[in-house]
Amino acid sequence: MRIFREWIQRLQGTLLPGRRDADLEHELRSHMEMAADDARRRGHDPDDASRAARIEAGGASQAMDALRDQRGLPWLDDLARDVRHGLRTLRRTPVFTAVALLTLALGIGANTAIFSIVNGVILRPLDYPKPEQLMYLTAEFPALGLTRNPLSVQEYLEFRQINQSFAAVGAYRTMGGAYTTGEVNVTAGNRPLRVRSISVDAHLLKTLGVQPAQGRFFSEEETDRAGGLAPPLAILSYELWQTVFGGQPLVGQTVNVEGRPHEILGIMPSGIDVMDNRTAIWLPLGLPAAIRQNRGFHILHVIGRLKDGVTAQAAQTELNALLENWGERTGSSGHVPTNRPSRAADHTLQMQPLQDAIVGDARRSIWILQVAVGFVLLIACANLANLLMARAESRRREFAVRAALGASRSRLLRQTMTEGVMLCVAGGMLGLWLARVAVQALIRAYPTSVPRMSEIAIDLSVLFFALGVSMATGVLFGLAPVAQGRINDLVTAFKEGGDRGASGAGRHHIRRALVVAEVALAVMLVIGAGLLIRTVYNLTSVDAGFDRSRLVTFSMTLAEPYDPDTRGPAYQRLLDKLRVAPGVQGAAVMSGLPPNRSPEAIPTRIENHTASDGSPVEIIDYYQFVMGDYFETMGVPIVAGRSFEPADAVSPGRVVIVNETLANRIWKGRSPIGQRVRPNLSAAIGFGGNAWHTVIGVAKDVKQGGVEKETGTELYVSLDQLAMAAPTMNVVLRTTLPPAALSRTLERLVREVDPTVPIVRLRDMESVFAESIRRPKLLAQLLGAFAGLAMLLAAVGTYGVLSYMATERRREIGIRIALGAARSSVVALVMKQGLQLTIIGIVVGLAGALGLNRLIASVLFGVQPTDPTTLAAVIMTITLVAAGACWLPAWRASGLDPSVVLRTD
Repeated sequence: MRIFREWIQRLQGTLLPGRRDADLEHELRSHMEMAADDARRRGHDPDDASRAARIEAGGASQAMDALRDQRGLPWLDDLARDVRHGLRTLRRTPVFTAVALLTLALGIGANTAIFSIVNGVILRPLDYPKPEQLMYLTAEFPALGLTRNPLSVQEYLEFRQINQSFAAVGAYRTMGGAYTTGEVNVTAGNRPLRVRSISVDAHLLKTLGVQPAQGRFFSEEETDRAGGLAPPLAILSYELWQTVFGGQPLVGQTVNVEGRPHEILGIMPSGIDVMDNRTAIWLPLGLPAAIRQNRGFHILHVIGRLKDGVTAQAAQTELNALLENWGERTGSSGHVPTNRPSRAADHTLQMQPLQDAIVGDARRSIWILQVAVGFVLLIACANLANLLMARAESRRREFAVRAALGASRSRLLRQTMTEGVMLCVAGGMLGLWLARVAVQALIRAYPTSVPRMSEIAIDLSVLFFALGVSMATGVLFGLAPVAQGRINDLVTAFKEGGDRGASGAGRHHIRRALVVAEVALAVMLVIGAGLLIRTVYNLTSVDAGFDRSRLVTFSMTLAEPYDPDTRGPAYQRLLDKLRVAPGVQGAAVMSGLPPNRSPEAIPTRIENHTASDGSPVEIIDYYQFVMGDYFETMGVPIVAGRSFEPADAVSPGRVVIVNETLANRIWKGRSPIGQRVRPNLSAAIGFGGNAWHTVIGVAKDVKQGGVEKETGTELYVSLDQLAMAAPTMNVVLRTTLPPAALSRTLERLVREVDPTVPIVRLRDMESVFAESIRRPKLLAQLLGAFAGLAMLLAAVGTYGVLSYMATERRREIGIRIALGAARSSVVALVMKQGLQLTIIGIVVGLAGALGLNRLIASVLFGVQPTDPTTLAAVIMTITLVAAGACWLPAWRASGLDPSVVLRTD
């Protein structure tokens, strides 16, 4: 306690120096007066008594200094003096200060912005109790190349019963019916809305461990009904409740969902979601008997919570053991173990942490960006180190004078580092502001390009990161003058006043090494950015199989009271109206919108064909249900046979069209025209039966599951012939007008068909295509920006070092000019120095890039990490930029007046 009080007193003495000095002076005066009185009582002369008292105290000033050290914190006083001195020094050099602050702000700001993404997406735990226990279970089909597939209902129910590793297991579905998306129509007042939805069972909500903000969640009786029809109940997200319904009391009231009144049971807590689905409304899970009994319907996404003390590895080991004798454990004959050769049944179950499942492939891209901005920060540090070393050279006399007056080496070092840290703190604050602006702009521009985008924020963790980076950067480049040895070289400082050129070449080694490092880091970044730019170009140049120019699309859902028989005529009425609308040249309806579809892997019988594994069925990747002039409107060529015709709608024989990949795989060079297939329409769309269909044509391959992926097999079925339609369909128009000009007309025509149905995502097909490559495009844009910044910083660093080296060689250059050297030879002399460093940096950078670019190989498309065209372009670009940076100081040096230089020296 006594030590604590002593520290408090010392801190008060340091922070309140005026009061402390006054108290000390009063106490010292009293002590000296008492000593003088004592001497006078012993018979001393009054003047001699006062003098003796001052001598005994050791002098008033010296005594005050000693008492200050005893009653304050000397190291804190020294730090305060260093800070004040640093502020005065930085104010005297505004250009240096501005350049240093801007460089730091860019480097620290870029790192902080990307770290906020790393923190929000990868590092921050999910907003659930004990989120590390949550696991995402998937079905894997190695033979089909399909991963992360949902589970069948029977697999889910059986796993929930027999597993021993999970405390709870729940399921959800984002698709409420055949060919419907995870969206529903909601009526708020008189306004129809299309919002994100999810169907969950009561077990999932218990597994997640969340509690409602208002009301209650679904009960097991409401989601585990044997009949499968989900009750008309709903839970609203907190965000939907606030933004659409204004936070009014809604529990117990009803809201129209897909044209059907639903009772609102509760309100979800703020920010709660599942798998980054941006869910606005939660519905009870309904599982009809046909879906429950069919193990081929893999429709349930399953999440489990591990028991306390159980690891993910132990749970996966148990799951593998369960698969070996699943049928024996469950008493089911429908499940086929993994060693069965059938491609349709051969699958395994895998699990991974829920957060990893949400982040997915974005993790690698985000870490690539973090490494890139780390390189930018290193280049910024190298630049600032060169600046500080040049500044230390200009202050060598100041250091020498201060050393002669008694300043120790450690004091000079501390003061230099204090200035560096002050710059970094100020640069860090400016960088933090830039990071905040950049993150907000990124979220606005790319709201769905990165998972968990809503979690990205400048929070306390990001603030500590920015502070740590700022301090580390300050120490890193603040030590540069020490590494250069200029603070130690004080004895000869006065002797060096006029002849810098005689100092020797060794003093420049560190500067040259820093320039080489800057160029090497810039080369690695620019090569990475170049490869990603090539990737985006290749993706945008892929032949998608259709003409996406002048195509406009939107989706709509005809839910209850519509059924398959009434939806078909409704869509047909809409097509009739669209065909005669101004600016519309063609109109069609399709079930799946390329190129962003997920593989469906539907077992399909093909006459006189046996699959390679002996199965009587072939797995077809996609079924495309079309209505109207689909192939003509989309611009998909028919390469053999014919397209659908109006007469097919009334023909007793059903017909289909196959794509080139399916034709080549099944008929292997033979004509598929006239062959018969038996589409599994019940599994694909829920109606239409399973009759035999005759192949009438072969269509060009269309990229359905991603422009970067191999084209899958595809079967086209005419809805005109079925006279039915799925609830949610995509309307596509060939038009001469942009979407904005068509908006009012389309809304009016849809209202004429059904005034309660909203138009969803009206856009052109170019936008759909761009959305499919938004993540690699974002990565290329950000990495390109960082590469440009790195190249700029490297050019500035090269320019600065060449300028300083040319200044130090001004005597030599002046003599050369006086002896008749041409201006071009002086330019070549200076540029040679800079280009030599650039070449070394390029070689080092190429070696580093060849090693690091393997890390980005998985995000490249159509280009190799060692692509010679990209490497050559980068080398040429870096060389040209470096040549420009070298030419400026070289040209200025060539214009020196030798008489002025020699007279000055």
